[in-house]
Amino acid sequence: MYKVSKKTYETVMKACREQCVLCGKTYPLQLHHVCGRGKDLTDNPRNCVMLCMNCHLNIVHQNLKKYRPILLEICKRIYEEED
Repeated sequence: MYKVSKKTYETVMKACREQCVLCGKTYPLQLHHVCGRGKDLTDNPRNCVMLCMNCHLNIVHQNLKKYRPILLEICKRIYEEED
């Protein structure tokens, strides 16, 4: 299993304004890999967003395919703002 570095976690938290990108809750937050977390994607902040525990569970266990295009668009938007 691949782990996310502290730097990547902090970058994603900052880019997501320390809140869930779907509902805006600020606690408890979990890092979500939009396109999986293989070796090449795990430490890439542009593949990650912050989600609250409820949104994360909903996406991972119920509606991943429904939310992937939405999360990809959110990633694109939040990381373009940083450039």
